Amino acid sequence: MGQMSNRKARVSLPEPDFPAREEKIQQTIRAAEQSLLDAQAREPMGMGEFFVSQVRYVRKRWWLLQTLLLAALYWYVVNQTQAIFVRQALGTGGTILIVLAIPELWKNLGWGAMDVEFASMYTIRQVYCVRLILFSGVDLMLITLFCLAASAGDALAIWDLMVQFIMPVNVTACICLTCLYFPKVKSQAFPLALCLCFAVLWQRMVTDETVFQSISADTWILGLTVSVIYLCACVKLGQRRLGKGLDSAYKDLL
Repeated sequence: MGQMSNRKARVSLPEPDFPAREEKIQQTIRAAEQSLLDAQAREPMGMGEFFVSQVRYVRKRWWLLQTLLLAALYWYVVNQTQAIFVRQALGTGGTILIVLAIPELWKNLGWGAMDVEFASMYTIRQVYCVRLILFSGVDLMLITLFCLAASAGDALAIWDLMVQFIMPVNVTACICLTCLYFPKVKSQAFPLALCLCFAVLWQRMVTDETVFQSISADTWILGLTVSVIYLCACVKLGQRRLGKGLDSAYKDLL
């Protein structure tokens, strides 16, 4: 009987009512977040696994379209006898080749997924670094195969390919990367418009035989060198800007 009375007494005791304090709730949330980060840090995703995950994440149809574009371009320049049409095709093909990468690089901005990647284990700088490595690696392989095939059949000289194809590719890539890393550019329409404007100007230049022939070899070499240097600078400065964006986003969360 004594034990039953004690049980009833324990059951009937009122529970203490403590008012919830906002600062204590926030401390609990931060402690839980830190525990999650500590658990993830003990078993981090390796760089190789992260790279493979990004390969799976990228839609392969853009690489397929780039391959088909270069195959069609190769067939055209091999069978075309007029130099002016070859120059036009190479310039247009080089621009379109890079433009096909815009939807994949800009999809996170359009879908509003940047906040999700800011909160991931790997920084947004590392995410875009891997994606640029993927696209630049695949594009470099495709461009190399195209240039080797076009020059092997004596359809085009290496110099012509460098000036008429590689130059538009570099300039278009510079335009796209500059817009990608510019914080106020949130839409694909702006870089597409700039690439279109460049394509039109390039077509006018290579179509005018007088203007095209008046450009010296030294000028072409200088332009090609500047485009390569600016392209490398875009990648380096862009990665640094993404790092600053990550820091500011992290501060806003805190």
